[in-house]
Amino acid sequence: MAQGGLRAKHRKQRTEQVLSAAQSLFGKWGYEGTHIEAIAAKASVSTATVYNYFTTKPNLLMELALRHVQVALPERRNLIRDLPDDPVRGILAFEKLLADQATRHLSRDCWRVIMSAQYIEPDGPASRTGARLNTLIRRHYVRLFRTYQQRGRISGDVDPFLLADVIVDVTTAHFGNFVASDTSTVADMLTRGERHIRLIISSMLSEQSAAA
Repeated sequence: MAQGGLRAKHRKQRTEQVLSAAQSLFGKWGYEGTHIEAIAAKASVSTATVYNYFTTKPNLLMELALRHVQVALPERRNLIRDLPDDPVRGILAFEKLLADQATRHLSRDCWRVIMSAQYIEPDGPASRTGARLNTLIRRHYVRLFRTYQQRGRISGDVDPFLLADVIVDVTTAHFGNFVASDTSTVADMLTRGERHIRLIISSMLSEQSAAA
């Protein structure tokens, strides 16, 4: 293997070590309670290496979020391939999966940092990564709505991109409220979101679905 290839391989290995160490420490001590020096020590690399790869702790967190999204993709795709007949049930099932994945991989205080990045540093790398996460969810929703249109469950004249924007904006707001609270549960969040989802989707159903 060429020297450049070896360096790239070693960098990738060290990056994974740092991300795995960060995940473990964030889960144990929380985001604020975990310092870069501790992450470096657990990953068996220098503190300078962590800063060289990620620059800041928020950037490291965003890379960790992106890594988890890659792991989560097969689960999301499988759900969209096997949706229930009722569009509302399908959306609620997808929202539950998103919530389960989010809380499975990252703590509430980690999500506070991710969601606040767009306000603290609107043009920064952390904010751009957060936007990528939302864009990916929008794409999943477009596929979901197109599937229901092909089945004749959602009216064919509905723009799936605009509908995805509306649903993602509403459900992101509910997730933000969940993240900001120390007492709210995922079940609480999904129950509140269901009312809005039913209101939005009721006007989008095809005559066949409305009759059913």
